[in-house]
Amino acid sequence: MKKVVYLSGGVGGAKFAKGLSKLKNIDLSIIVNTGDDEYIHGVALSPDIDSVIYGLANIEGKFGWGVLNDKFTVNDELKKFYDLNFMIGDKDLALNLFRNQMLNDGFQLTEITEIIKNKFNIKCKILPMSDDKVSTKLITKKGDKLNFQNYFVEKKAKPRLSKVVYEGSRKARSSNQVINLINQSDVLIVGPSNPILSIGPILSISRINQSIQDHNNVIAISPFVGKKALKGPSVQNFIDMGYKPDIQGLKKYYKNRVNKFYVHHGDSDNSSNVFEDQIVFKNENDSKNLANRILQNE
Repeated sequence: MKKVVYLSGGVGGAKFAKGLSKLKNIDLSIIVNTGDDEYIHGVALSPDIDSVIYGLANIEGKFGWGVLNDKFTVNDELKKFYDLNFMIGDKDLALNLFRNQMLNDGFQLTEITEIIKNKFNIKCKILPMSDDKVSTKLITKKGDKLNFQNYFVEKKAKPRLSKVVYEGSRKARSSNQVINLINQSDVLIVGPSNPILSIGPILSISRINQSIQDHNNVIAISPFVGKKALKGPSVQNFIDMGYKPDIQGLKKYYKNRVNKFYVHHGDSDNSSNVFEDQIVFKNENDSKNLANRILQNE
């Protein structure tokens, strides 16, 4: 059975995770970005982990985040006390309250994630990139320093950036389990998540980054279609950080890490390690079919 490790962010990464999880001939492990993790209403949130779990459980909200048909009773009550820019549904909040209590009880995020994904009967492994705190901070061209949720939710990812900092990454440790999964995998796939905001935090942890560089079969799926992003502000982020939002920019960003690239039809640079395919997922089958083609071709 082929051992596959998948690096994922939130909504975009979760869509491809759904396809991978449907393949029966692989042993799948998903390593998820936690640079977005934040305390909201005093509760510890891990948005990308939850997006992957909800996606694999087929209960994700219509925009890819939160729980489908969730109610916002608590959120509406909180509005009586202060202005809210971040909406969290009741079922989503219940999960995060559980996580918060477990953290307070001394459990590590890896342990908690295992418990939660088992509650949803998810068979593949899902692991945070680290149990230590790593926070993605956005430095705007105006000199403001923003937390990820301030930038992404409150300001709708509109401020132009001069720098992105992964605070805590130098001290953050990756678990031996994460490193062993990467080292022992037959193929490592980098999802079509935002390279700067979702994959960057994972790569900022030195042991993970080194293990990826030492791997001889790393495949990246482009987050770009033509001149547009599959999801979110990845085009603007790439430009702000000095990269072209195309295959050439991806090769530069993932230099010494990625061996093969999958891009949308018409986006190739005609190199032997770049493959054109259908990378826009209109449904779960599109995701599954791409996953199957990638693994058959590698």
